Amino acid sequence: MELLTPSARQLSSYGSSGVELLRAALVREPQDGFAVDVVQLAPGGSIGRHPTRLWLLFLVVSGRGWVSGASGDRRPLRAGEAALWSPGEDHTSGSDEGLTAVVVQCHVRPLAGEGAS
Repeated sequence: MELLTPSARQLSSYGSSGVELLRAALVREPQDGFAVDVVQLAPGGSIGRHPTRLWLLFLVVSGRGWVSGASGDRRPLRAGEAALWSPGEDHTSGSDEGLTAVVVQCHVRPLAGEGAS
């Protein structure tokens, strides 16, 4: 067993503000691009609008916020809820009060769990 302390960095691309990104996993083989990140949005923080490269699952684990996809409409999310964007879809997210989310990126569509809408 190894005990690890992944390092965090501030995310400023796409006009993002108040965002800390912790890379939890990046697997280059056999599925180039698969990544698991922990994103912390400070109160008032947002990730600027940009297209996804891969399928992107944004699972809120604490706090509340909002997400927006291709339509530009903001949809609220709270802990235990998730958004899924398809490859190439423009998206953005933010929070008035702050939130922590786990973000999974991969080439194949993640399977929906029980009770997913």
